[in-house]
Amino acid sequence: MGRQVSGVVSIVDDDESVRRSLRNLLRSVGFQVATFESAEAFLQLGDRESTVCLVLDLRMPGMSGLDLLHHLALTGWRNPTIVLTAHGGDAARRRSMRAGAVAFFEKPFQSAALVDAVRKAVSTLTRREREERSINREEEVTAIESLHGANTSASDRRVQFAGGTLGRDCHICAFFNSADEEHRVLRSFIKDGIDGGEKSCHFVDPHLRDDYLKRLGEAGIDVERATASGQLEVLPWEKTYLRGDRFEQDAMLHLIEDVIKAGAADGYPLTRILAHMEWAVSDKHGVDDLVEYETRVNYVLSRYSAPVICTYDLSKFSASVVMDILRTHPMAIIGGVLQENPFFVPPAQLLLELRERHSTRTQATTAS
Repeated sequence: MGRQVSGVVSIVDDDESVRRSLRNLLRSVGFQVATFESAEAFLQLGDRESTVCLVLDLRMPGMSGLDLLHHLALTGWRNPTIVLTAHGGDAARRRSMRAGAVAFFEKPFQSAALVDAVRKAVSTLTRREREERSINREEEVTAIESLHGANTSASDRRVQFAGGTLGRDCHICAFFNSADEEHRVLRSFIKDGIDGGEKSCHFVDPHLRDDYLKRLGEAGIDVERATASGQLEVLPWEKTYLRGDRFEQDAMLHLIEDVIKAGAADGYPLTRILAHMEWAVSDKHGVDDLVEYETRVNYVLSRYSAPVICTYDLSKFSASVVMDILRTHPMAIIGGVLQENPFFVPPAQLLLELRERHSTRTQATTAS
């Protein structure tokens, strides 16, 4: 048995056997260990003040490892994190390290290497550093919020449309009863962006793409010029949400981030994204993850000022789905008016609720 180490190593992994083996391994060398079956459970039950190192699975149902890292960063939590994954690769490693991980391991891994990484991570946090982090946590949150504000105002642009103005929250759900209503309400959002030299990326039903482009032209947009220059991209669902004839929410979250980064790299001051969401009423694999995906989009957009509008045809979605979707967006367009959404639920809280729903359904199915 090793010497007892002050502080707790928190293990977050949805695989019970992995949690058990990691707990036993780290305890055998003197660490205090706490285990959690999900990111949501760690946020709800974990003692972040005592956690000196987080050992985190990258891919989990609900809130992913990256989602948790981004969430913790927004709250000012900066203690070292080690990422584990059975789905590795250079891209996953880069995303993890950019999100703040200090080490990255692909499963299976050498126990000695992981122990060494945890020891090194913990050694970076002296008692004085931990106290300073605790004292300055509120200041860090304020600084992060100020940074977001600076990023939003860097281009000196305020996005105004549908009778409202976007602030820091840029994830918007829009409910319409017809294509005519949608184009009337969103015309200025699209045209002002094009006229202002911004990037526009739209995800549309491939069967309606030609009509959609025609409507953009009728709104006064030079569609041919904008698409030829790359300023306007109108992409069908099979190249976005339904790549591979199925919906993979992790892949789509990465695509959203890649689109925003590519716009900035190409010199555009802002990227505006508009997504038609009726693909989710198809019978494709993965579409049942719609609400979870919309919840997780908030973690991606918390790092950027790019507005994303998700449009929903009210004739194609049930009232229960519409209510759930409304709860995933901090901003909403209802009755043609952009407004702060009083029904919005923070993503960590909603992901926990979705996990509990899934557990209840699973238990009911098993009992029957």
